[in-house]
Amino acid sequence: MIDTSSSVFWKEIFEQPQAVAACLSANRGLCRQIAEEVKARGIKTAVLVGRGSSDHANLVGRYLLEAKCGMVASISAPSVVTAYKAAPDYSNVLMIAVSQSGGAQDIYEVMKACDAQGGLCVSVTNTEGSLMTKAGKYHIYNHCGPEKSITAGKSYLTQVTVLTALAAYISGDEELLRTLDEAPAIVEKALAVLEPQVRDVVRFYRETEHLILVGRGLMDALANEAELKIQETSYLDARCYGSADYRHGPIATAQRFVPYIFLLADGHTNYCGQALLELGMLGHGIGRGVLVDVEGRVRHEFQQLGHARVVALHLAVQLGDALAVVLERGVGAVARFSLAALLLLGLGRTRARRRELGLGPARRSRSLRNRLPFRTLGVLALPRRLRFGAFVQH
Repeated sequence: MIDTSSSVFWKEIFEQPQAVAACLSANRGLCRQIAEEVKARGIKTAVLVGRGSSDHANLVGRYLLEAKCGMVASISAPSVVTAYKAAPDYSNVLMIAVSQSGGAQDIYEVMKACDAQGGLCVSVTNTEGSLMTKAGKYHIYNHCGPEKSITAGKSYLTQVTVLTALAAYISGDEELLRTLDEAPAIVEKALAVLEPQVRDVVRFYRETEHLILVGRGLMDALANEAELKIQETSYLDARCYGSADYRHGPIATAQRFVPYIFLLADGHTNYCGQALLELGMLGHGIGRGVLVDVEGRVRHEFQQLGHARVVALHLAVQLGDALAVVLERGVGAVARFSLAALLLLGLGRTRARRRELGLGPARRSRSLRNRLPFRTLGVLALPRRLRFGAFVQH
């Protein structure tokens, strides 16, 4: 078993229960105040703004604001303001701008547009005094502490916590209010129970080049975040699809030996993923799937969100010898390496990548096939991501 206890990413994953507790302790009062103003002004529209992981947290917020608060919620495209120079009507909206660093210039510009029109603008960041705190009426801090890993391990879940709190206090929904009280314990239990299961199954992904994640509703938000974390840590071609959308075109690309992860933890939407899974088993080429199946209540969104990072880290460990890591992190073009150098680099794990994740030296594999970062079928072929066209932009 690979020891991950010294990994910075690993430590931050397991700091999530404390981060959620600290976030709630610091922000409950402010979230109540914002909710009271939303209700007093009769605001029925919410606009959520973010990039990357923050935008995935916003997907959770959109579902909760619409399903629990009866609001119309949308995910903003900052380019509408910054590139197209348009002026959407933000005069009576709740705008929630989310960013881990708080330094996103395009999000800041959208916030200023909301301020200028009299909308109610709220920033959610993990950095006090950042650019985004210079706009908007309310400023919420994640209080999850510094994040030193190569990919954020704590801020995303605290962003979801803030958005859940806002939805809970706007709606008065008892289930969401209970979720806030139970969230730290739910996350802690989930990490303890699910992590051994992830260790057990993730080894089957070691030699795959592609991975499909499928979810719907709250689980679609999680699938997007899991996709990003797996891409960032493992350089794996992970792609997520909504289970309702996948059968409308993308299923035509299904391949027999591509693994799938079905996220089935939302009782309202599980039926769609289960139907797709059964359809795949009947001959549509869907390969091995890992079923993440927990009792489907809203509070278990927290359970699964902590779990996604464990999957990502273990995939990074198993795929840590990917040649693409050396190229994408170390050089700007394939031309800087000779083919001989490429082949030599491919025979061992990339030490630099393991150092980034805070992992110890890799064990040597007796099998040449297990030491190569790509499948071989009698001949040695570079994976698609290493072909010259992929590096033209660099």
